Amino acid sequence: MKGLVLRAGRAIAGWLTVLCLIFLLAVFLQHLRKGSAEEVLMGQRGTKESLTTLKDQSFTSRLAELAAALPDILSWKTLRGTLVLPQIGHALASTAILSGLSLLFSILLGLAMLLAAEFLPRSAGPLASAATAINTTPIFLIGIFFIWFFAFALRLLPSGGDGGLRFFILPALAIAVKFGARLFLLLRNYMDELEGKVFILRARAFGLTNRRVFLHKLANCAMPFVIFWLIETASLFSGAVIIESLFSIHGLGQLLLFAILQYDIRLIFANLVVIATIVYLTSLLQKIIAASQKRDA
Repeated sequence: MKGLVLRAGRAIAGWLTVLCLIFLLAVFLQHLRKGSAEEVLMGQRGTKESLTTLKDQSFTSRLAELAAALPDILSWKTLRGTLVLPQIGHALASTAILSGLSLLFSILLGLAMLLAAEFLPRSAGPLASAATAINTTPIFLIGIFFIWFFAFALRLLPSGGDGGLRFFILPALAIAVKFGARLFLLLRNYMDELEGKVFILRARAFGLTNRRVFLHKLANCAMPFVIFWLIETASLFSGAVIIESLFSIHGLGQLLLFAILQYDIRLIFANLVVIATIVYLTSLLQKIIAASQKRDA
């Protein structure tokens, strides 16, 4: 019980440290320009006289200003006068749909490549080379190719927007191709290591079919697969930021980019808190699973 309380205290302390870093980052971004966010926005669109009203505040005064506004975070508004939290909620829902579809498609793609490499040995080498090439290709190039091929050449899927589930298929496929290739490489290497294990050699000695042996090895890849996806959460979000901008999906990535361009410091702060919390929780879960697996071993 004492160890559980200690681990919970460390997790909370780590999360508070992340929040403090985000707080300092948001204030630093605001400090890069003179004046408050509202004054900067007014000055960008206003007259020469409005620019002269900009004030040069110190870093500490900006820290105090944002800290004083934190208790009212539930009622924060953007520079356009809309509430921050509903926008974050809508963006989080879009990002969740995109991430969920990407995860599903990448699992299907990775397993399909794994099956082909297992039961068609001649295809293992070309599949590994293709997966390596895809893994090293920037995700925005994959997204651009998918827009050209599926949206303009074949006219099968819309090139952008988030009007329905159909609009998320193409961007989810763009993310899934890269992560599915990475998943295939991981599982393939792990299954090659399992081939020399005693339980696999014993299974083949008892005359189990290749299909049964493959399923037996695949079941032993469940834990590495879970840990892989928890580790890749941060990469998944960074890929979503690019893909959402490319496909005009109003998710967390698109909202964060909009907030930075509009210099909306409160929207930036709230967005970063949500993203950092999700990444931190998945990282914490990965550590817990890895620690439990180590104890079982």
